[in-house]
Amino acid sequence: MISFSNAVAAAIQGKAKRIDTMQTVFDETQDPTERNRVARVAEFFDAPLSTFGGDLLAWFDANFPPVKKLGAAPLPGHERAFWSTHDTYQKWREVVRRRIRHTTGEIDAKAALRARTDGWTPLLALLNDLKKGPGPVHPASVGAIMAFSDTARAAGHDPADLTPEVVPAFLKGLPPMEREKAAKALRALARVKVIDEVADHLPTGYDPSYLIPADRTLVPQTVRAMIAELVNNARYDESTYDDVSQSSKENFGDEAAETYQSALIALARSAEDLGCVQLDTLNCLDRLFTCETRLPVLQLWTGKTETKPPFSLRTARDYTRIIVQIGKANGLDIEEWQGNLDNNAQLEEGRTAGKTMAPKVQEFCQNLIANPKNVQTFLRQHVLYQERAQNILSTDKQLTQRQKRKARRFGTCAAIAAVEIRGAGLRKGSVLAVQSHGVSPNLRLRNNGQKRWYELLVARKDMKGEYVQLPSIPIRDDKYEGFAVLDWYLKSIRPLFDYGNADFCKQKKCAMSPYLFVSEKSAAPLDGRLFYRWLTSCSHAIELRMTPHNYRHGFATLLLARSWSNRGRAAAFLG
Repeated sequence: MISFSNAVAAAIQGKAKRIDTMQTVFDETQDPTERNRVARVAEFFDAPLSTFGGDLLAWFDANFPPVKKLGAAPLPGHERAFWSTHDTYQKWREVVRRRIRHTTGEIDAKAALRARTDGWTPLLALLNDLKKGPGPVHPASVGAIMAFSDTARAAGHDPADLTPEVVPAFLKGLPPMEREKAAKALRALARVKVIDEVADHLPTGYDPSYLIPADRTLVPQTVRAMIAELVNNARYDESTYDDVSQSSKENFGDEAAETYQSALIALARSAEDLGCVQLDTLNCLDRLFTCETRLPVLQLWTGKTETKPPFSLRTARDYTRIIVQIGKANGLDIEEWQGNLDNNAQLEEGRTAGKTMAPKVQEFCQNLIANPKNVQTFLRQHVLYQERAQNILSTDKQLTQRQKRKARRFGTCAAIAAVEIRGAGLRKGSVLAVQSHGVSPNLRLRNNGQKRWYELLVARKDMKGEYVQLPSIPIRDDKYEGFAVLDWYLKSIRPLFDYGNADFCKQKKCAMSPYLFVSEKSAAPLDGRLFYRWLTSCSHAIELRMTPHNYRHGFATLLLARSWSNRGRAAAFLG
């Protein structure tokens, strides 16, 4: 098996000393405090250090496991009160283990690997930069990726080598513990690849789907198609059908539809696992909503939190809410599902968890109000993005495709920031659904003869779940430049998108997109995942480091930091 321990030995070409006993560790430790801690090994066993040899790191881990693995079990030597507290034990363990790794040469070997200049070097430098402050990459993800890079480097694999042809065989050769850590890092890379700069270092179309267990229940395409039809039926309000346009009003958009399908696919998979249905022969989805399916599935979902933390009570509650919503829209009997949603204590706990602020968002808000420079950057980011886009446009030469994409990116982020900061902290889906053109725009230019402003009305269908209608949102022509940036976007940036350009649409004989923020390739609204990548990249350029969700919480935080009397306004505009 490949392991970091034996791979690093090759990396330092046999320079690491081979030691026989803990006495060598003691002799090579210079710091008096650390020497005393190593000497306690002899005290613990009441035997000379020279009697403990072999693979010292494995021996030490077996005899002195970390606190998190001990759990409720007593500490080694508890009957003698050898360590006064868990903290004392843990600190002692860290020091002695580090000294063993120093003496065996493992730390020098790791340093030698990390000193290499290879494909991992620029990627790790980028990730370390992106994790600073409330950056778009969580420090824990960077730590997992960095640890994996040591193993990959020892095996001679660069980030560009992480393909389905290479990785499965590589993982198979790792010890179980290192294999689990490697899988965690590969999933972390999949999460951060939405940032363009990170994706540039990975194989095209990087997708660690090979990590999905082979025994995971597969949902047949026939069932997926029925689920998609069920969601599509709930998506449109047939009571609003217009025979001229041959269309109905939407209850939710594309992203919500994908989420709803995922919830129903989870229901189907759980029902199969529990023996409630056989998906291969299922020709009607009604059986997924019956009592015989409901009880075991909800018991499974609410119990999963004990063994599979990623499936939280919040997720269980959201899935149940979606089942009720889609079932009701399709005329299915969901009364008992609704009863569980209203009365089940665990699902209620999930609802409460959904209202709390995530730790990373809380950290962003705390850092925002703690640093006046961050506050200024947050409130002026629409102007900062505009300046960068304008620098690209300020040329007498024709823009290259790369320049055009960069101008689109900064210009779009400038306009969205103007709406979010000078208007209201909207959800990503709500702001991307704004229409500025067509027969029923909800962003309009207003003028009373003395002042100009843009007025935004957010439709209830564009709000998450069943939130109430928001009041009209004004974006005023004032010193904060929200109006100016939005007006500039409409005149200078939106025409850079094909379906936001009147001349292009006239030439192609197609209708312009009604959406304020247009897709790069169609008349559809800008994709939420693409906007996420754009904002993380642009905010990184102005040293703010934020995601779309930070607009809402940052907006509310600054309102309340200014005056607690603003809580009513914050509640009204945040929906």
